[in-house]
Amino acid sequence: MRIDLQCSGLEAPSGLRDYVARRMRFAIGRFRDQIQWARIKVADVNGPRGGADKRCVVQLRLRNCPDVIFSVTGTDARPLVDLAAERVSQVLVRRLARLRQFSREAAAGPDPVMAGT
Repeated sequence: MRIDLQCSGLEAPSGLRDYVARRMRFAIGRFRDQIQWARIKVADVNGPRGGADKRCVVQLRLRNCPDVIFSVTGTDARPLVDLAAERVSQVLVRRLARLRQFSREAAAGPDPVMAGT
């Protein structure tokens, strides 16, 4: 699985790339067979106007499932990446559980009680 990091509008703190890769690999490690690639973009929301807001946008390309895309906003890049990694785990657990449930229901066929109505 490939993890891409993009930083725009801010200076990437030293080691941020390694930190993001380590945190994301840990967060999505057990799901790596279902993920084709991950893209993490850390950006300064306010740009040249100043301010302390940063945004971390995460996009995951899953196999046989729609992409997962979300963003989190905060003031510092590393805690923001930590929060995004936690959210990635939560989203993947829900999404893949739903997919497994749907697959089981589809394999079981129509409900015989409901088919007669």
